Amino acid sequence: STFLIFQVHITESHKLAGCRIFGYADTWLLLENSPENLGRLADAAISATPLFCHDSPTHAVVRPEGIELCRLNPGAAERLRRQGTDVLTLPEKPFPLILPDESNIPRHVLPDTLIQRIISKVSPDSLRCRMARLQAFRTRYSPAESCRAAEQYVSDYFRSLGLDSVVLDVYQSGYRNVIGIKLGQRRPDAILIIAGHMDAISEDPWNLAPGMEDNGSGTAVVLEAARVLANENLDQTVYFCAFTGEEQGLLGSDHYARLLRSRNANVIAMLNYDMIAWPGDSWGMALAGLARRLGEYERAIMDAYTSLHHRLQVRSFPSDSRSFDLVGYPAMSGYEYGTRPYIWYHTTGDTLGNCNMNLAAEVTKAATATLASLAVAPLAPENFRLADCGNGTSLLASWSAGSEPDLAGYKLLWGSSSTIYTDSAMVGCTTAYRISGLTPGTRYYATVVVLDSSGHESGPAAEDSAIPSLTPLPPSGVACWPFYFGNAVFWRRSLELDLAGYNLYRSFRADTGFQRLNSAILTDTVYRDSSLLADTMYYYRITAVDSAGNESPASATVRGKPITLDHGILLVDETRDGTGQRGSPSDPQQDTFWHRILSGYRYADWDVTQSGIPLAADLGPYSTIVWHADDYSQQLADTAVSGLANYLNHGGRLWYSGWKPVLGLLGSGSYPFTFLPGQFLYDYCHLSRAEQQPAADFIGAAGRQGYPSVTIDSLKVLPSLHGRLPYVDCLLPHNADTILLYNSYSGDTFQDKPVGIRWIGSPHRVVLLGFPLYYTREPEAQLLARRILDDLGEPYGITEKSPVARTPRYFLDISPNPAAGRITIHCSFPPAASARIGLYNLSGRQILLSTLSGSQSRLILDLCSFPAGIYFCRLYAPGISLTRSLRLVR
Repeated sequence: STFLIFQVHITESHKLAGCRIFGYADTWLLLENSPENLGRLADAAISATPLFCHDSPTHAVVRPEGIELCRLNPGAAERLRRQGTDVLTLPEKPFPLILPDESNIPRHVLPDTLIQRIISKVSPDSLRCRMARLQAFRTRYSPAESCRAAEQYVSDYFRSLGLDSVVLDVYQSGYRNVIGIKLGQRRPDAILIIAGHMDAISEDPWNLAPGMEDNGSGTAVVLEAARVLANENLDQTVYFCAFTGEEQGLLGSDHYARLLRSRNANVIAMLNYDMIAWPGDSWGMALAGLARRLGEYERAIMDAYTSLHHRLQVRSFPSDSRSFDLVGYPAMSGYEYGTRPYIWYHTTGDTLGNCNMNLAAEVTKAATATLASLAVAPLAPENFRLADCGNGTSLLASWSAGSEPDLAGYKLLWGSSSTIYTDSAMVGCTTAYRISGLTPGTRYYATVVVLDSSGHESGPAAEDSAIPSLTPLPPSGVACWPFYFGNAVFWRRSLELDLAGYNLYRSFRADTGFQRLNSAILTDTVYRDSSLLADTMYYYRITAVDSAGNESPASATVRGKPITLDHGILLVDETRDGTGQRGSPSDPQQDTFWHRILSGYRYADWDVTQSGIPLAADLGPYSTIVWHADDYSQQLADTAVSGLANYLNHGGRLWYSGWKPVLGLLGSGSYPFTFLPGQFLYDYCHLSRAEQQPAADFIGAAGRQGYPSVTIDSLKVLPSLHGRLPYVDCLLPHNADTILLYNSYSGDTFQDKPVGIRWIGSPHRVVLLGFPLYYTREPEAQLLARRILDDLGEPYGITEKSPVARTPRYFLDISPNPAAGRITIHCSFPPAASARIGLYNLSGRQILLSTLSGSQSRLILDLCSFPAGIYFCRLYAPGISLTRSLRLVR
């Protein structure tokens, strides 16, 4: 995929909502290159310097002063680091950037005698003792048994301090993180983490890796902080973490950060220390991380309680803090500040004699003071809202009451620029305050903080904004979800205090011709527009109306086609247009292939490159969606998932295939994936797990459940792949049928794993393939398509040139239609088969079900007791699902 690298201030990235932002190094962001995302950059008015636009960072078009973009092998990068060069590595596999929630990091540091008393207990001699004991293990190389012994020593030390619990967290290959836990007295669910990695490496790691600066020094900070804080009464819980596997790629911290995120743990801050006892002609500590406010808070702590110099870099630092960056927790790393490089880095010479215990003690004081200050600070208020009062000069701020037992009150802050507050007010213990004397038409930003009786201040609540105005703002969050012969329009409730309701307008065009639908003001935030025309796009706008009759400007326009499921197949081509060479098919080549295997079916083309991703508004007329994404570098279907779910809820059918299809439907993440109820791939595709074989080993798929096998066409793939495909998804179902199994060239562990599954149930049907069908032999692909579409109930029509044998025609008809009561349903289905006739109302609820035998071809029903309206009649038989609409009149 092609990316642009921009040099962008990291705090500005919150303005890029909706962009797919990947990876970071220092203040660089990798931003997916698309017209929409570049437009969002322009809308956000961000001054961004493009450094390159290429599929790999091999050269730079622009080189800002002091920045060089180059490709280095690992050995060259390591040599540069040892010479003192700060080498920043872009990620090989870009990952989504999740900005941390720093709402509970206070804005100011309050000098406190409690903190002074706590840090006075930090001892250079105690630090030396802990580091000497770690050095005595000779090597703490993660795979070595002596590292297991060092883990046990740290665990025993935590227990000797009387911490509330100690956990040996086992992960890959028997490695163990050691976690000491001191529970908070008031808010045990709020977690602060202090960490350092205890493992080490050298040029002879199995025999000697003392690792004192890297990272016995950081581990000693953690152990000393645990000793100092063990007997203190803190409001919040503190985790003291000694990670392993850091030198092998952050293995231990990555495992533990993901574990905490899977539990939805409330991590307020993570403080990591890595190489902090080498002065290098300076006396200080550098800070690096994505959590800018946390970094500023640590700097203020150092100024208030230590003699340390400091600097702050807002970047993801390549130590254990990065694992917490990746899951969205506020994290910061402290590391050596000196101007003279540490020449014993990753060598057997990294010994205690090269470390300064007085510097280590100052860093430990800074770490302990930060932990203790955060542990006694109140938590930020929740549910902060700013609403327009409707008089043009006032806004109403409101929030939920805090749970502080020593609550002293709240401080409200506001201004006309985001995060820059020029006015404030102490508002006591109330939970609402009216801000008056504002300028009409100006957007104001506000937040609120908690104050306790000791003067400690919480972090700011999530900022909100509003505009004082006489006229209501247009409604936001407008969406349209089609249903049977109708559209449901939703919007967010407006916050104006004098709001009376809403008006809904509809048109057949996006730009003009809107007519009001409601005769009386709407007070709800949903409207069901029923009895609409099939295959017709409707456009909607909403306005808000206040008690004085003032009407807002119109909202954004949304659109929707009613669900009718009567227009055959929608063939969605998501595949990026290639060069036409082997392994990179052009758009015409892809179209020709899919048109041939769908020969004999009724279908319409949808090209994502030309028309964008089809959303809920576009799917309704079609009985089946056939979606293919046959290039491995671009997956876009995740933006359509909610629309697909709505479509399937109303009886739609989906066949989805491609390269990395699971990643395509998720949008982000890394294999393997596990799915739970509530996720699209679990609820609709009936997947429990997905794995991926990245190696080029897939030579085809063996059919099951009567499905034909398919093999890879070696003339379509890259010559270097020798007729095999990489990046094939294995799909492990929880109650769906397996229809295709992995055929492995090498016979490895992926052999016979499912690569094709089907769910043939109610109300929807889904077939999912874990590989791109284009690269298979076309005659085999055509037979497979026929079987899939038969299972999905898609009728097959014959063209004169089709070589395929004629299939009997099945039908469903209703007479009279419209009807006043008594109707006759005429139908045809396979001989000797049983069939069911179901009758459904507009909401999709089944209100009648009858079973037919092979000898019956009609059914007479009396619907006199049914209310007037639109109904749907559906015929179910083996391999068949036909639907017709019925209008009852009175």
